[in-house]
Amino acid sequence: MSHASMSSRVTVDAALARRIERAQAEQNRSATPLNGVLEVAGGLALFNGPGSPLTQAIALGLDGPVDAELLDRVEAHLGQGGGPVPIELTPFADPSLAQELARRGYRVAEFQQVFARALPGAPLPSHTAEVRPLLSGEAELFARTVGQGFMGREELTDDEATLMLSAAKMPGTTCFLARVDGEPAGGGTAALHDGVATLSGTGVRMRFRGQGLQQALITTRLEWALRQGCTLASSSTHPGTPSQRNMERLGFFIAYPKLVMVRDAPSS
Repeated sequence: MSHASMSSRVTVDAALARRIERAQAEQNRSATPLNGVLEVAGGLALFNGPGSPLTQAIALGLDGPVDAELLDRVEAHLGQGGGPVPIELTPFADPSLAQELARRGYRVAEFQQVFARALPGAPLPSHTAEVRPLLSGEAELFARTVGQGFMGREELTDDEATLMLSAAKMPGTTCFLARVDGEPAGGGTAALHDGVATLSGTGVRMRFRGQGLQQALITTRLEWALRQGCTLASSSTHPGTPSQRNMERLGFFIAYPKLVMVRDAPSS
């Protein structure tokens, strides 16, 4: 293990998981209508419409058992309109949550790796890329640029071009845009809660990849979070991706895995 990863490590326990998961939950809460927020079982069930990527339950079971009655409330809230019910499951959740999800026939929809690193931790590498927070009026430009990075192509549908628009307008979330020779090349977001900087939504357009832009986006957001007084940074990726390798190069380590469990929508 490198010196950089050692010096940026923090103790992995239930308290750390609770802090990271609540920070993510609070970020998503800011984009959720007030009547879409249900505080339950130590976490948040957030309803943003059937099938929305922001409709999910986060941080459940981190404060104690989750019984059938609590899960009934979560399902009734997230399943409004007949959509699927996604519930995130961490290794630190009370075992009762996994048992109850299994009893109800939930399936694994997605695997994630949750990364963390201390701030300041190991020194961050310098870079010369132009990366800065969004200016007024750049929300649509940011959404399109990151959408092009996510999709790996320049031509996008209207839905793809606006997928990240809500992130650009989330209270408490700051978006960063990377440019190469003045042209938008990539972007990413950072949200702050309880001293935790949650990095997400990172995308670099295909023709600008291989120039260190993703690392520059990560580094710039970490430096910014440090100036805001954060002591911990976290992010989630799919296993074995270039994003994971970039995180590890910058002192992040895998804190724990996470599953997205789903009860599918009823057949019509």
